[in-house]
Amino acid sequence: MAAITNRHLFVLLARLALAGVFVTAALPKIEDPVAFAHSVDAFRVIDAGLSNWIALCLPWLELVLGIGILVPAIRRASGALIGLLLLLFITLHLSAWARGLDISCGCFGSETGHASADYRWLILRNLLLLGAVILVLKQDRRNNIKDSCS
Repeated sequence: MAAITNRHLFVLLARLALAGVFVTAALPKIEDPVAFAHSVDAFRVIDAGLSNWIALCLPWLELVLGIGILVPAIRRASGALIGLLLLLFITLHLSAWARGLDISCGCFGSETGHASADYRWLILRNLLLLGAVILVLKQDRRNNIKDSCS
């Protein structure tokens, strides 16, 4: 068995954090898609009909990707899609902030009592998660290169 280095431990923790965040974010939205549809609609970038479809599909995608980041066979694809979602979320938060919208992001389902968003925190959190994705993808690429040279 190969020795676990600090780098491998850090990458493992990054994968676990990404999985935890995406699964934790997905479950309440799967449980209450109507509330999530209202959160999606509040961003005012798509019509209500499309908001409903996103509210039904996005949480399941987040759940699959959150689990997928832990599965070696689909880790790279899951990581790449998580990265794209995080870029989309950052863009949506920047857009809402620039337009002066004072809304709940709906990131972890219905956030009762939190009608407004701290956009700086939301953007920072997503940038940190994006950094974790990059770390995981870089390590996975290194491992694939190392395995192909062996």
